[in-house]
Amino acid sequence: MEVGGRKSDDANENASTEFVLHCQPCMKDGREISANGFCKICKEFMCDPCISAHKRFAMSRNHVFLTKDKMPSFYMNKDKADFLPTEPCLEHSSEMIKFYCPTHDDLGCSDCVVLHHRNCKVEYLSETAKQYKDSEEYKTLNKNIAHMETVISALNNDVNDSEAFVSENTKEEVQKLRNFRAQINLVLDTRENVLLKSMKENEIKQKEILSKLRDGITGLKQTLAETTTDMQTTEKQLHQRFIHAKMANKQLVKLQGEINKINAEIILDTSVRCTFLTDKHTEALINSSDILGCVDFSNEGITSETDVDLSTVEWTKDAELDIFCTEDTGKSWITSSALVEPGKCLLADYGNKCVKLVDINVNKVLSRIELLGDPWQVCALPSGHAAVAFPDENKVQFVSVKNDSVIAGTNFDVSGSSYGLAYNDKSLFVSYEYHNKAPGYSYVERMSMAGEVLQTFTTKTRAARYITVSSSSIYVALFISTEV
Repeated sequence: MEVGGRKSDDANENASTEFVLHCQPCMKDGREISANGFCKICKEFMCDPCISAHKRFAMSRNHVFLTKDKMPSFYMNKDKADFLPTEPCLEHSSEMIKFYCPTHDDLGCSDCVVLHHRNCKVEYLSETAKQYKDSEEYKTLNKNIAHMETVISALNNDVNDSEAFVSENTKEEVQKLRNFRAQINLVLDTRENVLLKSMKENEIKQKEILSKLRDGITGLKQTLAETTTDMQTTEKQLHQRFIHAKMANKQLVKLQGEINKINAEIILDTSVRCTFLTDKHTEALINSSDILGCVDFSNEGITSETDVDLSTVEWTKDAELDIFCTEDTGKSWITSSALVEPGKCLLADYGNKCVKLVDINVNKVLSRIELLGDPWQVCALPSGHAAVAFPDENKVQFVSVKNDSVIAGTNFDVSGSSYGLAYNDKSLFVSYEYHNKAPGYSYVERMSMAGEVLQTFTTKTRAARYITVSSSSIYVALFISTEV
């Protein structure tokens, strides 16, 4: 391919010795200005203003220029030129990135190789980059970027849904309060104002949290968009694409951590419900000390009146549930269940590698979703969310239930085969059947909703596969045993 203003090789041999070399950046704008220098990195002739501008940019300020008396006498064909290093080394700003170390998955300049990779088998970037575009790693990177876009979009939808819930919930509860207030006389105005203020303060607090979460998501979108733009620019050289791909991989790890934190905040901080509870004494006697009522801000939105003492319950066998789905390829093996909404259970079907949402009142499977692998224990979280343990994948994944559908959320890695999973007081409890930190015993970790280990426990039982947690105790159960 010939560059504009350059004669072909054969014609150039017979060209006039007075052939004038023009500034190539200016030629792209339709101007013909004599070149006074040549950039060895970009392989372009430039005029004095373009040389000055070139040296102002961070990416090109260290490029080497040849003066007019030393520059080539003909235009260079950049398509046939050798590898052109264009990215400055992050550690040695005066050097350019030229090498890749497979051992440390690291990019570097000549100084980096001498200082940090002397015993490594480094690769010259130009050779490695040629093959990278068609590699599985590059394809996986693009898939991960697409997945990240989906996850961020889902997080944004969660924030929007939560904000709508806060407004609607506050509106409904305020209306309940005012309906109840209409039944009593004006003496209760002071108490009413106190309760209204507490509701409004909660609404403002929740919306402030949601606004901050939205700002965080906007930042994630922008970072991911910038990463995607660098990946998709077609004009970049192969080594540039390789460099940006490697940088994108590391950026995605950081983004995943931020996504996990935002997801945890959505589940925990936006799940506070504002519920107006009428006072029974006030209904009978308006002069009660607990006049009018109070406002409950529990995460679950469930009052103590709905708590059941299981020791007093008479258990009876009900009709069996039909949980078969046409997508099932084998016999259902239900390893656990969790009540995520009144009358609706999430079932972990290990035999068919899926999670099913079942309406136990109408005996119907409402939704079925295949997640990371074979699910074991599922536990309910606030506001229609749940978490699922995947022992074969060493992961925990979040799901949410909306409009009778199960929606996959983010996931994080755990340190072993995580079978048991429970939730209590804004923490997840993960139990491992075997763990290298406790050989021969079961191991339990208390984790934040973002996947950070907060506390560890070693139990005397072995091969524990189920866990449940109360405010004061942790209970683990074996797979096939009556022992707890």
